[in-house]
Amino acid sequence: MNLARGAARGAAWSFAAVLVERGFGFVILGLLLRVIPASVVGLIAIASAISELARVVANSGAGEQVQANPGDRAVEAGAFWSQGFASLVFMAVLFAISPSVARLYGQPQLSLVLRVMAVNVLLTAFLIVPSARLTAQFRFRAIGLISLGSTMAGGLVALPFAYRGYGVAAMIAQRMAGVVFYALVAAVAARWVPPALPPGRVLRESFRFSWPLMQAAFVDYISLTGYVMLVGLRMPVALLGQLRIAQRLAEVLQEVAFLPGRKVFIPVFVAVRGEPDRQFETTRQMLDMLSMVIFFASAVCGAAARPIVLLMFGPHWAAAAPVFAILTLMAPASALYGVINPLLTAAGRTRLVSHYAWANVAAIMLAAWFAAPFGLNALAWALAGRGVLGVGLFAAALRQGLGRPVGAILRLLVLPCLALVAARLAGWCALVAMPGLGLAGQLVLAGGVAALVFAGIVMAAAPARMRAMAMRLRRALLGG
Repeated sequence: MNLARGAARGAAWSFAAVLVERGFGFVILGLLLRVIPASVVGLIAIASAISELARVVANSGAGEQVQANPGDRAVEAGAFWSQGFASLVFMAVLFAISPSVARLYGQPQLSLVLRVMAVNVLLTAFLIVPSARLTAQFRFRAIGLISLGSTMAGGLVALPFAYRGYGVAAMIAQRMAGVVFYALVAAVAARWVPPALPPGRVLRESFRFSWPLMQAAFVDYISLTGYVMLVGLRMPVALLGQLRIAQRLAEVLQEVAFLPGRKVFIPVFVAVRGEPDRQFETTRQMLDMLSMVIFFASAVCGAAARPIVLLMFGPHWAAAAPVFAILTLMAPASALYGVINPLLTAAGRTRLVSHYAWANVAAIMLAAWFAAPFGLNALAWALAGRGVLGVGLFAAALRQGLGRPVGAILRLLVLPCLALVAARLAGWCALVAMPGLGLAGQLVLAGGVAALVFAGIVMAAAPARMRAMAMRLRRALLGG
């Protein structure tokens, strides 16, 4: 199977799996949030942000090492053990600091919750290498099915707790069951067992590779989700729960729109490294496809944000709707970063990944700290504005990664950006013109109008570009 076809089929399987998994996951989340109050969601958001930060940082770099060196069992052993030791350290730190964290936020329950969720940090070390091995082999159908099973397992375990009034236990059990399921099934699918402890030299090399990526993971997580920890010090926990739901919707939008493609980016960039012209053209085509998909999704979901939130979670989550609509405007930064990180990682420039990630998170932390006291909408606008300004930072990173001017690539974002703005305005005008519609009608009207306007603009302004994109995708998926 050639590179393009393998990547396209992998992305297609990933997209289908992510769509089904996130769909099922939101059914479960909708059922949970019907009975779990915003204050509990806010509490879990703080605990999750802290424990997930530890988990993501402790295990970053392992998967990238395996994907960058497919089939090298020594690399796999070093990746597993170096990140396993890091996970143990982070888990111990969380156990030690949990009482102090609970006092800082004024939430006594937070201490026990944080300690239980700290176990996930260590459990994750057992799924990183088998998952990376499957990715390097382009076995995305297996990864998608495992991920779906993980989501289902977590949801089925959580629902009985929630409907018996144990909201905190339900949300903790959901995460624990999902991780355990994924680790076990991925290990079987990849035919992986924990390897013997490698020599110290291998561990040092592995940690040296991972260290910049661990730093980048730290700041990436803060930029995407972890700033909840900071916001939790600046607003009530119930409002934090509303923010977390809007934030989660925005995360899933990005996952559905570009995570399936991003999963194949590192293997693809590894295959073309050392070939500058081919690398440039591969990046251009990937970003072209990615930008169209994520801008379209942002246009439709942003236009229909209110009916989406109210239909899924109920009227007591109405405050999350405008926040979600605003956060979808971060699409340009998301599209660029979705390409830049794997491009630089595949090229071995992990230190550069870390430097740009630190600059990005500093801007996010400042925006979150100063805007949070002014309410949810002000915070959302500050974050979205920072995301738009961040495009300049990511453009510089892209230029360094490719080693040549990238104006031709960045110009690809202009058309979908204009189409996004027009589609959002058209959806808003349609709702204003027909105020008596129910929620389902609002969803169909706003989403449909936004989709038609976006598609009409890009097809009218760049028909040849869209036809070429469709032909490339068809050849990659079907051959010929």
